Amino acid sequence: MRFTCLLVPLFLILGGCFTQAPRIGVESVQVVARNQNAMAIQFNMELSNPNDKPIEPLELNYAVSVLGKGVYQGRHAAEMTLDARGNNRPLSLPAVIRFDQMGWSEERIPEEARWRLSGTLVYMNQGVFSQTLLDFGYRPSTGFSASGVLETTGELDPEAAESSQSSLPVESAGS
Repeated sequence: MRFTCLLVPLFLILGGCFTQAPRIGVESVQVVARNQNAMAIQFNMELSNPNDKPIEPLELNYAVSVLGKGVYQGRHAAEMTLDARGNNRPLSLPAVIRFDQMGWSEERIPEEARWRLSGTLVYMNQGVFSQTLLDFGYRPSTGFSASGVLETTGELDPEAAESSQSSLPVESAGS
């Protein structure tokens, strides 16, 4: 037991020395669907691996705020492998902005709104050493954040809107 307690800190230190965290960038954000109660937005991102060995992103936990108000929290399974020093891999994260949270209505939506996206990407390095660390409960992660201005009243992308339409809240007809 004593030997194991000494090895865990050593593994944690060495694990951090050999691998750099994946790089995460937000390329764009767009409104993909809108109804009388909310709008769905999509963050178009890119992940890249600066290391000589592949990395497996496991999941992203993220939060979105608009005009300083927290409007959405999400969790997304990455389900991909980032090749060693390979090409950037695209990733899309969805979010919903409910109008009642913002004090907006379908008729009173500002043309632009400042947004902020922040979160954590949990990933796994490949190899026996990394698996041992994972068995001990160590999951490497890296934080990310971005901000910008969302154009809320522009034209919708028909392809993106089709895939996101079901995620919008719908007003109940009977209660």
